[in-house]
Amino acid sequence: MTLRRRKEKSRFNFDAWKKLAETNPEAFEIQRKKVLQAEIAKAPKPMQHRLTGLQWRVDMERKHCGNPTQSMIHIYKKMWNSVYGENGLLSALHANTSAQLAAASRQETPASRAQVLPFEVVPKD
Repeated sequence: MTLRRRKEKSRFNFDAWKKLAETNPEAFEIQRKKVLQAEIAKAPKPMQHRLTGLQWRVDMERKHCGNPTQSMIHIYKKMWNSVYGENGLLSALHANTSAQLAAASRQETPASRAQVLPFEVVPKD
């Protein structure tokens, strides 16, 4: 898909959102929350609770930081920590792969369960 098509398909208007944030921050926050809630509602039901919790964490980070850049840096660090940190996605993938490899090595191969038959050597006349 070309960049032009993606822009046409997207309904996000950065300039309009920027102007709203500058002129009416309260209205910006109301609109932002509506859009986020609508996007979360599009997710499968089992994921909606988790996404709501994640958005809450992002909102709390934004609230506690002094400026948007600082909050972005903190959120960015949290994201990478959830991938590379202790009990993160990467360690879960490694643990799952290690467990699968260990289970596969413990399984008997068909050859190890087969009954070996003796062969008699028949002399030639």
